[in-house]
Amino acid sequence: MSATGSTERPTSVRRAAACLWASAAVALALTAIQLLGMVQVPDTVAATVIGLLSAGFLALMAAKLAAGRRWALWLFAIVYVIGTLGTLVSAIVIPQAFLSQPALLQASTILQFGLQTVAMFLIFTSTARQWFKVGHATTAP
Repeated sequence: MSATGSTERPTSVRRAAACLWASAAVALALTAIQLLGMVQVPDTVAATVIGLLSAGFLALMAAKLAAGRRWALWLFAIVYVIGTLGTLVSAIVIPQAFLSQPALLQASTILQFGLQTVAMFLIFTSTARQWFKVGHATTAP
């Protein structure tokens, strides 16, 4: 089924795309919650723009990874590493910034990190790497 050379999308790639779609949905939901004023943020306009851009990027990565675009694999990996390093540095240098956020924002951050970490792991499994290497650029389902 997902053996080397197969045109069938590996399960790990399908699951990685699902994680990224879920992450995009969480970003959209959180953006809506902030926009409706259910969670107070210092700058609603900035939070909305960042939320929409994040959701759009995650949706694009989910679609392009599912379609076998190798460039999406590397773009997601680079953005993931930069974002993770930024978050870790910020958590070490100013942990009170994270802890002062509403519980919903903290939970969203942790959930997003988990979903994106699982996606990162899944797209770099040996089966997925081989599938991307062979160049299975297909249309998304």
